[in-house]
Amino acid sequence: MDAPSARDELPGEASCPICLEYFRDPVSIHCGHHFCRSCIERCWEWPTAGFACPRCRDAAPERSLRPSRELARVLEIARRLSRGEAVGTGEEEEEEEEGCQRHREPLEVFCKEDGALLCAICRESRAHRAHTVLPVPEVVQEYQGQIQAQLQTLKDDRDKLLEFREAEMRRNWEYLEKTEVERQRILSQFQGLRLSLEEHSRHLLARLGDLERDIGKVQEENVTSLTKEISRLDTHIQELEEKCRQPARTFLQVMRDNGLEQPSPLPPLPLPELEKKILHFREENILLEETLRSFQGGIHGTPSGAVTVTLDPSTAHPQLLVAPDGSSVSWESAREPPGDGPGPGTDPPGDGPGPGTDAPGDGPGTDPSVLGREGVTAGRRCWDVQVAPAGSWALGVARETPGSGGETPGSAEWELWSMGLCQGQFWALTSLERIPLFPIHAPRRVRVALDYERGQVAFFDADKRSLIFAFPAASFKGQSVHPWFLVWGEGSRI
Repeated sequence: MDAPSARDELPGEASCPICLEYFRDPVSIHCGHHFCRSCIERCWEWPTAGFACPRCRDAAPERSLRPSRELARVLEIARRLSRGEAVGTGEEEEEEEEGCQRHREPLEVFCKEDGALLCAICRESRAHRAHTVLPVPEVVQEYQGQIQAQLQTLKDDRDKLLEFREAEMRRNWEYLEKTEVERQRILSQFQGLRLSLEEHSRHLLARLGDLERDIGKVQEENVTSLTKEISRLDTHIQELEEKCRQPARTFLQVMRDNGLEQPSPLPPLPLPELEKKILHFREENILLEETLRSFQGGIHGTPSGAVTVTLDPSTAHPQLLVAPDGSSVSWESAREPPGDGPGPGTDPPGDGPGPGTDAPGDGPGTDPSVLGREGVTAGRRCWDVQVAPAGSWALGVARETPGSGGETPGSAEWELWSMGLCQGQFWALTSLERIPLFPIHAPRRVRVALDYERGQVAFFDADKRSLIFAFPAASFKGQSVHPWFLVWGEGSRI
């Protein structure tokens, strides 16, 4: 293969398969392929089934990134070839300099106070004897070090802006997808009652159109701003790189006249106001759907899909007392748990949820909870639960995972979507986290609404028909979902 052909192929071999640009901080993975570190880390940010190679799709159970220093050196050669530079020993050609015009001696040192090149005779003169005088190579190295540090800062800022722009575009596409979902939901809900609710439907669609325009406007403004800032940084980087390639004399003259420009701060990221608007819009739609189902159920307000839940005593915690007909459950402080008594029974009743405490929603097998007998695998279901004002309580649904057998409610084999009251504070509870809810008036009856196909779990004040909380859409993965109840503390009863 001749030299020109090799030079044409080398940049292609030194390019990342993901971003198609020269490798930046190249690393190799388990299958031997190479990528930019930032590119492969973004690909593996949310792995679903192992860590797959984007090129050959070979997957590994663990993430492995190994720096490739040899490839980094080859990459530098490729960059130089692409710029048409000669590849030799790497030693820079020294410029031909004129000597001191006064003494005809070579200019070997640099006076930092006066910013002037001096010969050996000028250095010993009275005018420069008290000044800081350094060899020219040392001063050049010092100033180049300062520029390299600023170059690195500017490049880091540029990379951050590139990431911000990518995240901004991805987020706004997600917003647009969510608005499209809401559009379809609105149209389907108003299909049967179009004549009587047509005005309300037009109002909601108009609001949704305003939200889409807001998203498009914010996206255009943010992407334009980030693009301009990236362009400015690219120009500044190019100017500094050109300065570094100038002869020492010219370089020092420029540095003396201009110095280093301080980098401007990065523009702040926009607040997620659009996300809040979409969430608020979705909550309004959930409440509307529940109202329509209640209306379609008849004049007594019984919603479609309403079921009667019967508690399963075999799944109850030892300190819970389930009524013989399975219609209620209460906390019994006199009932001692078996063995060492794990769970909330070992702590004072009423302790609030917090890290390191056995509060509602804590570790496996510790929750004083009970399941409903019948599981749900399809359709829409809802049930009303009457709660006592005393003690702590929580209610919702639990998804049975494969192999659990359903023996232990609240264990690691059950995934929870619930809300409840503890020490006067309302919480949204899952198997992994607790989300504090805004202060609300304690409801007398809570309605749990489950839409299996949509993966939607929502909670309403059954008397006021107002939404309390709705979880983001989830996937129940075709598994059985059971009603789930928790009571804890003196006087607590559901």
